[in-house]
Amino acid sequence: KYGIPHLFEAGGGSVINMTSNLALMAIQGRDCYTAAKGGVASLTRSMALEYAPMKVRVNAIAPSATLTERVKKLITQNPALEKLAASHLLGLGQPIHIADMAVYLASDEAAITTGQILSVDSGVTIY
Repeated sequence: KYGIPHLFEAGGGSVINMTSNLALMAIQGRDCYTAAKGGVASLTRSMALEYAPMKVRVNAIAPSATLTERVKKLITQNPALEKLAASHLLGLGQPIHIADMAVYLASDEAAITTGQILSVDSGVTIY
């Protein structure tokens, strides 16, 4: 809301929204969460269309569970979460993996990437 006018003045730029891989897949008992994250995904696509004429790219990162200290603690306390962690093809991601995607999306290398929801989820959404 507040940053977009500055991007217009600068001649363009990049907006990076954060959603979740649960915006792209179903999970029982998380209806409100998936709906909210799905809303961010839809907002991202809508903003990309609206702001493209002003050279503003809009994308979203959709991570899965990421190995923060909080998540590590939860996994050790809950065997069901260990099963979820095991469903990630390359293991759970680290916070740096999400940061690396943000750096890419903010860079000139992503010059024509807009309206995308990019999963950073170790392949968990492909099955």
